[in-house]
Amino acid sequence: MSVINTNITSMIAQKNLGASQSALTTAMERLSSGMRINSAKDDAAGQAIANRMSSQITGLSQAQRNANDGISVAQTAEGALNQVNDNLQRIRELSVQAANDTNSPEDRASIQAEINQRLEEIDRISQETNFNGTKVLNAEQTLNIQVGANDGESISINLKEINKTTLGLASFDVTNTLNTEDLAATATTELAPSSRNLEDFSFTDNAGAATWAVYVDDDNPDQLYVSSDTGTTYYAATYNTETNALEFDSSAAVVPATGATAAAGQEVHVGDGVVMQADDNITGRSDDNVAAQPTLHLTSDGNYHIKLGADTYVAATVDFAAGTVSYDSSAAADGTLDAEVSTALDQISNPDPAVTIDTSGLDTSLVGDSAQVFAMEDGSGYVVKGTDADGNDVYYEAEVDTATGVVELGDQLTADPLAALDNALKEVDTLRSDLGAIQNRFDSAITNLKTNETNLSAARSRIEDADYAVEVANMTKAQILQQAGTSVLAQANQIPQSVLSLLG
Repeated sequence: MSVINTNITSMIAQKNLGASQSALTTAMERLSSGMRINSAKDDAAGQAIANRMSSQITGLSQAQRNANDGISVAQTAEGALNQVNDNLQRIRELSVQAANDTNSPEDRASIQAEINQRLEEIDRISQETNFNGTKVLNAEQTLNIQVGANDGESISINLKEINKTTLGLASFDVTNTLNTEDLAATATTELAPSSRNLEDFSFTDNAGAATWAVYVDDDNPDQLYVSSDTGTTYYAATYNTETNALEFDSSAAVVPATGATAAAGQEVHVGDGVVMQADDNITGRSDDNVAAQPTLHLTSDGNYHIKLGADTYVAATVDFAAGTVSYDSSAAADGTLDAEVSTALDQISNPDPAVTIDTSGLDTSLVGDSAQVFAMEDGSGYVVKGTDADGNDVYYEAEVDTATGVVELGDQLTADPLAALDNALKEVDTLRSDLGAIQNRFDSAITNLKTNETNLSAARSRIEDADYAVEVANMTKAQILQQAGTSVLAQANQIPQSVLSLLG
């Protein structure tokens, strides 16, 4: 059909030319940008996927920088701890020197002066070491380092407060030390009675015939004797602090060098055992039958009798708590005790109650509320053991009132100084080890982050990056089509011209 108004051939050529032009434009855009997706219309789904991948990739990249910052924090803290360690090593060296008794008090004071300076330097390091404004050794804290592109992907750096107080060296003093091995194994909760008046204190021998009494050496008031025959034969007696008993050997008589005097009014320590008490502490002896000082006897069956005179005895009741003896003199009868009492020669009892240690008045801010009192093994005194506000064991010299049990604090003691320094070094070493391990962990995390970033970038590249081989081919094709289309369009536009020949 020959028409002029509608040139279908031209329209087809124009459409194809437009398509090739669009293809050429797209190919050239991709080649010039290097991106396959330059707008959502290029690949809507691919653009969304690639964008999410881009978020992950940028997050992983930042996480690597964060991890490197974490390494720097750990290195800063570890470097400071290295200086703390150097100071502690020097303090320990000085402490070993101070432990030598060839040093005078002045020498130890000089040593302590350097130790004090070293401890102050440790505190300064703690206060001034910081990373980007964060002080890394002056408080117990946790720094969370984000090492991932998503929430919760972090590594924690646990930092501790390191100073002379937290290291247990706040009161470290080599001039006033204590070896805890010199303390008794168990705490002292009560004391034996401070003294007992042995005036008119007597007991019988195994035969029940002689009256034993306590004597004191004329030249040495601390030396006690017991005698069974009015002060002519003596047996050396000693006070056993562990068993709280006055002990002697009745088979080993001695002769005091300068004589002995009956222990009237002597204040000595005596302990638990069997009491043989007479005179002032016996009640109910106002009768006329008492011709001489009554004497208390203990029979082997555990009963007590009062000897009122020669071969005259009466049953008695003993109240050890009150320190009294009661009996009925009208029931007296002649006779002799028919049992021997061997234990009577071994111990003298003290009916006085023990004194309870009283720590209620101690300053709990210094020793806590569970302080205990320990005796020195050599008997030289007492020590209070407690805990300070940081939970560290502390020791103080103690004054104990043996009459009331009240305890007062003295000077603070440095317990086992070398062991204390070893513990401080151990704490520093533990933190340094943790920081070294965390640095290695960050290195591993960085390697993993780089791997993830690389793999994810490769995946994104396959989605959004232009394939130059493909795009060059597309461009060449589009260019050829452009040329062909242009030529064909020119010819198509000439087709209506042929209609004129029909009019001719």
